[in-house]
Amino acid sequence: MSLSIGNKIELVKLDQIIRNDEIKKVYSSKICDIMPKNTLQISMPIYEGKIVPLNVDEKYSACFYTDKGLMQTNVIVSSRYRSGNLFFLEVVMLGKLEKVQRREFYRYKCIMNGRMRIVSDEEYQKGAAYDLSEKELIWNDMKIIDISGGGLKIVSKLDIEKNEIVMVDFKIAIFNAIHSFSIMARILSSNTISGHTGIYEQRLEFLKIDSEDRDIIIKFIFESERQKRAKESGLK
Repeated sequence: MSLSIGNKIELVKLDQIIRNDEIKKVYSSKICDIMPKNTLQISMPIYEGKIVPLNVDEKYSACFYTDKGLMQTNVIVSSRYRSGNLFFLEVVMLGKLEKVQRREFYRYKCIMNGRMRIVSDEEYQKGAAYDLSEKELIWNDMKIIDISGGGLKIVSKLDIEKNEIVMVDFKIAIFNAIHSFSIMARILSSNTISGHTGIYEQRLEFLKIDSEDRDIIIKFIFESERQKRAKESGLK
């Protein structure tokens, strides 16, 4: 673990990130102790100069300022208490720390099927494959392993270079309706998966996505997170 006692933390409620709220409440805190089972003791956060007792079982995106740069993971508040004149929270890290730049959109982990194909420069400029029929288009299967309003992380057998433009097709279900998407995307990275010859993990950034499609994806993420929390709390 690259965290240290004293590291500054910024916490943002996951609901606000999923909705991509223009104004997000950022709670400032710091690590007071590193405990077993991925648990951290942190100071009770401060917002606009006031101590804020965050709710137990609430989930947050946590950004840690470390010697190795900005690290991020999601956390859940497991307890809060007072010791003398000091107020503390205990939070449990829900995933591995990742070195990141600040993200515009929350990434939701999932497993979904889809397909993609390489897009020619001409098609990218025109916005459609005018010279080819659907039967002539070469599609490759992909597995979506996380999704956000800004792009995808996928696993595929297609060896493709960084900055290549592709078309991705996939479907999501929300509120008893199926939504189909065909979106152009840029390959941000493509790396072989250790121990799996011919299998690649790739990060994609959506291009030319309209606001309606992006809103549907964000609503899907928000609803999926809500259902997950309800199931974890025994309400569903």
